[in-house]
This record gives sequence, structure tokens and C-alpha cells, in this order.
Amino acid sequence: MLPGGNLAPDLLVCADGGAATAVSLGLRPDIVIGDGDSLDPRLGHELAASGIPVELVAADKDESDLQLCVEYAAREDAQEIIVVGAFGGDRLEHTLANLLLLDHPSLDGRSVALTDGRSTVRLIGHWLGSSEEGPEPGELVIEGQPGDWVSLFALDAEVLDVTTEGLRFPLMAEPLRRGSARGLSNELLETRARVRCGRGRLLVVHTRRTVPQGENGSSR
Repeated sequence: MLPGGNLAPDLLVCADGGAATAVSLGLRPDIVIGDGDSLDPRLGHELAASGIPVELVAADKDESDLQLCVEYAAREDAQEIIVVGAFGGDRLEHTLANLLLLDHPSLDGRSVALTDGRSTVRLIGHWLGSSEEGPEPGELVIEGQPGDWVSLFALDAEVLDVTTEGLRFPLMAEPLRRGSARGLSNELLETRARVRCGRGRLLVVHTRRTVPQGENGSSR
């Protein structure tokens, strides 16, 4: 299930073999994009025959399949994008590439989450190139259970005015610096917490200690 309990999104973009997962869940992709390396050709033909666009691209390309998918969603003016299955399995480099996609300029100002059911990663703040006068503060409300882990990582050399509410180790308008582990493994005190930052971009990772049954495809 997706955050909020909604299984069917308004727009479902599948990267290659992700189409098989969608179909197995009874979902109909709006489009399938990728180089075809993990898409069963028979399924691809069946989807195309049913009227679903299947956009196959060259394997030798500068973008990952997932990047092509999120760029498509951005062009369709999606304001909230939830990416499921982006943590790469045994391919650490894919996990890193997917996490850094949160910083893609086309996603600036949109709500984007990467999730695997237990951990959800979001970026708050704004791409610093988006405004000559600097970005507006970023803010995120986290909902979970007491004891869930919340980790904060600076994407810029320094993220200013980081303030948290509802976490075991509070920050009060303090800086976090890139490369520092200071923001690692904080904890929710109750069911809701708030993270706010001033100038700069901050990765916020919410990891549940337990995942409710039936929610192994999402996190909030």
C-alpha cells in the first residue's frame, strides 16, 4: 500500500520489470519506461497490445531507468511522487544513485519519497540553484511509532537552522554539516515529529522498528 492507504496512484510509471510487480498487484501501469533488461518481452508485448505505452530506450545511456521515470512524472506535473523498490538490492551503486535522484533539479519543490516499506527517504529544503536569494525553509512532518529511527544527513556543505520537534535528541536552529554523523539514529518520542531546516538541503530517513502487516510496499 502507498502512504495514506491508497493502493492505486493517479499516475503509475513503471521502470522495466517493475511492470510485472504492478500487474501482480492488480495495478495497470500508465506507462513503462526503461531499457528492457528486466522486462519480460512477452509481458511488454501484452502491455503494449492493451494500449499501455512501453518506451524502450538504449541500454547505453546517461540516465538510469528510474531517472527517466521520475523525469516523466515531473513533466506530467506530478506534485507528490512515491518511488517503491529504489534501494537497489545487492547493487549498492544503484541505491546511491536513486537516493541522489532526490536532488535532481526537476524535482525541486515537489514532494518525493523513496520507500521500501520499512525505510522512507525524503529531501527537504530546495535546490540552491533555484533562487538567487536562496530557498524558503524546508519542513517535514513524520508519522510513525515511538522508537522509530529518524536520521538527518546534510546534502550541502552546511545546512543551517535545523530544528526538530518530537525527537529524543532535539536540535534548536543548529547547523548540520555534510559528512558528519551527528544526525544519525535519532528516535521518535511519540507518533509524530517535525523537522525543519533553513538554507540547504537535508535528507530525512525514517526507519520503522516494525512494519505493520500488509504495508511491506510502503512507509510513511
